[in-house]
Formats: sequence, structure tokens, C-alpha cells
Amino acid sequence: MKRLLTLFLTFLLFGCTKELKKPKNGLTKSINEIIEYTIQIQKDSVENEIRDTLLITTKKYGKNDNIVNQTRKTLFDNQQMQIDYIYNSSNRLKKEIVKMSTDSLPLIVNYIYKDTLLYQSSSIVNYIKEKFEQVETHYYRNDNTKQKSIMTQIYVDTEFKDTIRNSLIKTYFDKGERVDSILSINLNRQGQNRKTLYEYDGNNVIGLKEFNQMDSLISSKSYEYKMDKFDNWIEKKIFEIGLLKTEIIREIKYK
Repeated sequence: MKRLLTLFLTFLLFGCTKELKKPKNGLTKSINEIIEYTIQIQKDSVENEIRDTLLITTKKYGKNDNIVNQTRKTLFDNQQMQIDYIYNSSNRLKKEIVKMSTDSLPLIVNYIYKDTLLYQSSSIVNYIKEKFEQVETHYYRNDNTKQKSIMTQIYVDTEFKDTIRNSLIKTYFDKGERVDSILSINLNRQGQNRKTLYEYDGNNVIGLKEFNQMDSLISSKSYEYKMDKFDNWIEKKIFEIGLLKTEIIREIKYK
């Protein structure tokens, strides 16, 4: 269950950033499928590079450039997460069904709209000994561009009546509806609040800095990209303190 929540929350925070003036798939052209290989890069005692593929993500798209299915396989533990996307008659996302190979019950995320704008998404999972609840509400400017979203998360061990996670996540967007900053507030553990700032070059993230609640820098990442002939990235390199730590190789199957 904890693995499902970690992967799913990562997907929510970093998988759905909107990019303007592009198809709904976030690229410059219509596609059928994207396959991404996330590779961890380390060095041994004599500075030889060690590359280890941690995650393989496959995304499939429909005729309207909407994502219809996503599969994530973690190779280090041989687990799999599958997400199916269901749309309403107006071609807006209605529901996500998230299934983990280690869990019998799926996590279902429901989407609610006001007029044409997404108002809220919510999900509740009740297991015999665990309960997870997440609600995200979206706020807009006068021109209907997204200004911010506020997500509440509660994760409870019902057997021992222990709140494992009780948090508030505020995401702020620039006028291009790209994520500008994220404020993570841990309501049941003091001293663990975090603020993350994003830097862009066009639509691609090129820098990310994380600060603690004392505004001290605790993490800094930079990103480099290799683009294909359609100006979509096919390689992403992630550096931490100037050292290459992660590489993502992307195969794009165009229509």
C-alpha cells in the first residue's frame, strides 16, 4: 500500500503539468505510445559508472490525444502499477483506476467539473487495516487559467489508530499553467515542511530547488535534454550538485 501511494503521488505531482499550444499529450504531434526508461547512475570506488534501470513506464494514447492507459514497472522489486483513464462525453477526464500488483483493491480517482473547468479530484481507499483519503481542489484566475491547487492527504493505520500521514500540498501555477512552486506541509510532524521551486526553458523544466521551512536549500537539481526532429525530448538527464544521477530515455511512437 505504501508503495502504491508513493508512486501515485509522484504521478499526480509531476505527471500532469499542463503545457499550452500543444496536443493533449503534451508533445508537438499526435502519438500512439510513449515508453520511458528511468535509469539510476552511480559510480563505484574507482569511478566506474554503474547504470541500473529502475522503472519502465508505458503510456498509451487514444484518437483524441488523451492518455488512456499507463503502466509502471519497478524492476528492483518486480512490482507493477497500472492506471486506466476514463473520459466523459465532453472528452474530459472523469475517472482514474489505479491498480497495484501487490493490492487486491484499486484506487479510484474521481474528477468533478464546474462548467468546463476541473474543480476537484478525490479518492478514498479503505483496506482492513489502512485508510487513505486524498482531495485536490483547483482555483483559477479571471481568465480561467489555473492559479493554484490545494491537496489534502490523510493516511491512517486503522488497526493501531495511528495517522501516518496528514499533509497539505499547495501547488502554484504561472500564467502559462506550468507548476511554479509547491509547498508541502506536514500537519502531524513538525519541521518537515518543504518548498520546491521550478525553473523552465520554454516548456521543459531545467532546474528544481527544494527548501526546508527555515528557507535553507536542501536539494538542487538541473535538467538537460536531447530533442528529436519534432522538438520533443527523447533523453532527459538529471543532475544533483553537478553530478549526473538519473537519465530518462524516451521512445515516442508517432501516428
